[in-house]
Amino acid sequence: MSGTQSLMDVTLRPWPSLKKDELNADDLTRQIEQLTAERGSLREITEKSLQDDIIAGKDVPDGTTEEHDGTKETKEAPSKEQRLQDIARLQHEMSGHLEWAKFAANNAVDLLSLVLSADVNKRTVNSFSHTFRHEGLNQGVPFGSFGISRENHDQHVRKPDEAQSLAEYEQRQELVSKGSRMDALDSAVDDILNAAKNVERQVRRETTYWREVRSISDKGWPIQRYRSNVRNVPFAVRYGLPEASDHFKARGLAPLQMDKDGSIMLHPALKLKPKTLRVRISENGNITGTSRLPIEGETDDIAIEKTIQLARDSLFEEELYHEMSIESRQLVAYGVQFRESVIHVKAAEHSQKELLIDCIPRENSIGGSQDHSHDWLAQNVAEGLRLLLAHEHSMRLHRRSQLPPPLTIQKREAPPPALLRTLLAIFKHLEGVDSLYDYLETVARTLENASLRIQLETTREISWANLADSLKESSRNSTSATDQLLDVFMKPFDGKATLSLASSSGAYLEAFVISTRTVIGQPTFGTEHKLSLPSSLVTDLGLFRQLKFSSVEETTSYLDYVLSLHIAHRQLKSDFSSRATVKGNDPRITIKSKSSKKKPAADHDIVVELQNGELKVTASDADSEDLTDGAHHSHIWNAQSAGISLTEMIKSWIG
Repeated sequence: MSGTQSLMDVTLRPWPSLKKDELNADDLTRQIEQLTAERGSLREITEKSLQDDIIAGKDVPDGTTEEHDGTKETKEAPSKEQRLQDIARLQHEMSGHLEWAKFAANNAVDLLSLVLSADVNKRTVNSFSHTFRHEGLNQGVPFGSFGISRENHDQHVRKPDEAQSLAEYEQRQELVSKGSRMDALDSAVDDILNAAKNVERQVRRETTYWREVRSISDKGWPIQRYRSNVRNVPFAVRYGLPEASDHFKARGLAPLQMDKDGSIMLHPALKLKPKTLRVRISENGNITGTSRLPIEGETDDIAIEKTIQLARDSLFEEELYHEMSIESRQLVAYGVQFRESVIHVKAAEHSQKELLIDCIPRENSIGGSQDHSHDWLAQNVAEGLRLLLAHEHSMRLHRRSQLPPPLTIQKREAPPPALLRTLLAIFKHLEGVDSLYDYLETVARTLENASLRIQLETTREISWANLADSLKESSRNSTSATDQLLDVFMKPFDGKATLSLASSSGAYLEAFVISTRTVIGQPTFGTEHKLSLPSSLVTDLGLFRQLKFSSVEETTSYLDYVLSLHIAHRQLKSDFSSRATVKGNDPRITIKSKSSKKKPAADHDIVVELQNGELKVTASDADSEDLTDGAHHSHIWNAQSAGISLTEMIKSWIG
């Protein structure tokens, strides 16, 4: 079906209206306006006139009366051509109405735009229609050329009662406006007073805040701006150490928040319970020593300054414990263990003494042991560890201030600070040299009691002994004397002992040098003892010039053997030169006795044995194969008791 044929069945009906039992005020007003427009005046509209109009058929649509009366025959249905003509006519009429409406709307828009163009802020070309822009504005019509005003041309003469009521109304309006202005003034005064009080409160608040900030800054704490446009938190305090590791450096900043009264409010980072490092000495499972709490600052500091100081100390102690816990994983071979948040360090190899290091809240009781015999050791260890970490921070600053190394592809990783390594090195070195030097002193006293001239010189650590001279002669002007002092403990420890024996002429020519070196790392991984023998003894006895030992027992055992050889092959041979004969590489010498009328000359074997600090000399017949069966003279010298000299004792045996 074509579009034209579809229009034949179109029926236009009015929009259904809502059924209302009663008319409201708006509907009644609208109908009155409609009747006024249709009838002209309401005075001539009566019920009778309306009834007459209905009977007469006035204002009734065409065909309604005919259908009602039924007097006129029904019109024939229009043909297709007539309908098409009617539709075309209606389209033409509708198009004309639309064009007229468009023309009228454009004129209205142009009129309003021209009126509004008098205001410069509301003047725009796009508000005019296309036709007016080309035919009006482009032809010279100026903006604002059309104006409009509102005037009252009513010359109404009011009645006396109306004028009086109007005057009373104006008087009431004036009183109301005056009361309103007075109320507004009172409100303004109250607002001003409240603002003044608020300003006074803010000034007092700011004064309190800045007084405490200045007090913190005067104590040496660095203050910096926290963030921009942050209310109540303009500044922050940097209480962490600048050369701490990255994790602890980030934690060392606390905002200085402003409380309601202006005082500085504690940040959650400062409210944490401060911690401290605790060092305990355990011996056979019993605690024999505990370190003390660090000394607090000045007592006249305000609460926030005390809190900042405690937070700084706590952060330092936590970093110290953290670095040692990481380092303990690399020192398992040296007896260092990390169990249940406690670092176990074995202080001595031949005893059950052990260090227990942990980090506990400061408010907890740090003591608790009944035995305080090793409190000094625990306190010294704790203070030493703190000094080592402070020295590491100072060295980081020194390295950053130097020229950087060349750039490489591989990233340089900073090694962890040697805290436990230094502690272990000190313990192992002191244990090694003290044990060795005690034995050497015992041997020296034993040989002196045997009338053998001997001289012993010991140095536990060479750099410690020459510390004052090395600090005076140091050329490192970029580092302080404290850092140079602590840097000594970061290097290998060297001890030296010199045991000099006198020759037959009385001069101290034979010197035995024992060097002890301790390094917790390559190449020794512990303590090493190096024994240097005198060149004459090496030539005569055919020994090695230098020998290295990893333990004190090995060193003392070989030293006893060498000293026994020296006494037998050199000392006794020098005393009994013409009668003494050396037949082997063991500490034994054959001495021929003097002949007499009663007893002929005979050979006697003199065996010298130095062991455990005791000198034992045994004389036997040279012809006897078994030393025990043939022995008939023996004497022992020790460090406690002095007796006859070795030479006199042998002379009394063999003559």
